[in-house]
Amino acid sequence: MTITGKPDEILPTSVRTEALEQLLTERGLIDPEVVDGIITEYETNVGPLNGAKVVAKAWTDPEYRQRLLQDGTAAIKELGFSGPMGWHIVVVENTPTTHNV
Repeated sequence: MTITGKPDEILPTSVRTEALEQLLTERGLIDPEVVDGIITEYETNVGPLNGAKVVAKAWTDPEYRQRLLQDGTAAIKELGFSGPMGWHIVVVENTPTTHNV
């Protein structure tokens, strides 16, 4: 340990996460199956891959692209995306003079 009481080396996040999960499980504060379900949900159903699917569809289907620009919420619902992350989606288009991030 250093003078400040902090460890000289901080363990990798994955190791610390596993230790925290194990401790919380041993104390009966979490159910590892529930944690696994949440992780799976975020790995497969939430995140940037969904946005990439929407963009790819818009690139390859001009009619879908128009629907997406007109009503983003309805258009993403066509691809099965809804819920808290998809209740109100506004889609804007990049132009030669404007790039949206």
